[in-house]
Amino acid sequence: MQSSVFRTVKLLIFGNIFLIPFYIAIRSIFIRLLFGLIIGTSLIIMLSFTNKVQKLYGKDGFK
Repeated sequence: MQSSVFRTVKLLIFGNIFLIPFYIAIRSIFIRLLFGLIIGTSLIIMLSFTNKVQKLYGKDGFK
């Protein structure tokens, strides 16, 4: 479980790094909005995964 969560977080980070230059270079407001929504949603997912890992493997969780 722990390795799959970290793999997902790594994929989200690399996806965001890939999308940011396209977000800056595109002039269409609708496509910028779409990329912004994708980046924001993936960051929220990444935050929830890191919180889940902290709860599972932290002081109060399983070891």
